[in-house]
Amino acid sequence: MPAPIHVPRIIHTIHSTTDIYGMRLRYQDALGGLVFAENYFPAEDRDCALLYVANHMVEPMAPRNPEDMTKPFSRMTARIGQAFHSFELKVADGKAASQAFRDAGAVTASDYGVFFFVKPESTGGVLVEVCETGMPNDPYDRPGGWGPNVGTGHASGVVRLDHIACVTAEIDKAVQFFTECVDGKVLSDGHTTQPQPARRVVIRIGYSNVAFIQPDDTASGPLGAFLAKKQNGIYALVWQVADAEKAKAHFTGGQLNLRLSEEDCVSPGFAIHPDDFFGGRHEFVTAV
Repeated sequence: MPAPIHVPRIIHTIHSTTDIYGMRLRYQDALGGLVFAENYFPAEDRDCALLYVANHMVEPMAPRNPEDMTKPFSRMTARIGQAFHSFELKVADGKAASQAFRDAGAVTASDYGVFFFVKPESTGGVLVEVCETGMPNDPYDRPGGWGPNVGTGHASGVVRLDHIACVTAEIDKAVQFFTECVDGKVLSDGHTTQPQPARRVVIRIGYSNVAFIQPDDTASGPLGAFLAKKQNGIYALVWQVADAEKAKAHFTGGQLNLRLSEEDCVSPGFAIHPDDFFGGRHEFVTAV
């Protein structure tokens, strides 16, 4: 079997929206997001912003003409609504990675050579973007200009990304793709009861952790409800915060007035209600 494709980092998580200005402000005000670029991609008629929350990049993305179903991102937004869209893997050679994944039986889409997508049916339920190029103006690529403490000092107290949480009904396929097609490493494989009985596998990809969770009963509970709706596999971004109570006071105070809950969390912490964050579920655990 060919060697897995090397992935030095997960570049970002895409968050689809119909209101890129409002979403960008929410990331800035709630989580201390630092915007470093904005651009327009004519081929898909979509706008995006690029920002860091602590050590993890998020890309709010919106179709400029959401009613135009000839464009793939408009079709995707119509299908999943405002939600996490995908996460992106950095590779050295996009064409070589695309060929290797297809040789392994994966289905790709929107292949532009330097970047492409691997469809969820090939990855255990998660839409994955793969890219060889850097993001425009990315501080990560500037010598001495970026570090994981870049967001330290914001009122949210976000320290770093703990993990990307993905919910799947095909966890073995997810593990296979991310450890055989991609050089991810399994850190743990066990059972959880949060928020319901499930198998939970944590895989290290680059310098980020991704948890794949398969509920014992895929037709019930909050994880079953997630699987039943149209989605691309990403359940939540889970962040570490320096002080949970201070974070809660920040989220619920001032002009934010965000709703918080401990229900349906995949980690022992709390979450901002997705309806208050443009459909994206953000959970928070105390940093250790």
